[in-house]
Amino acid sequence: MAYASTADMVARFGDLEVIQITDRNQDGLIDEDVAAVALADATAEIDAYLGRFKRPFNEVPPILTRLCCDIARYRLCA
Repeated sequence: MAYASTADMVARFGDLEVIQITDRNQDGLIDEDVAAVALADATAEIDAYLGRFKRPFNEVPPILTRLCCDIARYRLCA
């Protein structure tokens, strides 16, 4: 389970930016699959740092949602 969703990315960065970084087929829409892979990768990266903490969390802390979105955005822009 990812710490953030595509909806979280849209809330933080806006529709236009999420479209720009995920739209691989140039149809002008958010590519949910591309976003999901980036968010899953970001979650895995975060989990690598959280090794000593019990997971999954009952409720995802907001800081993890923010970090997940930031990491996914960074990786998609690279």
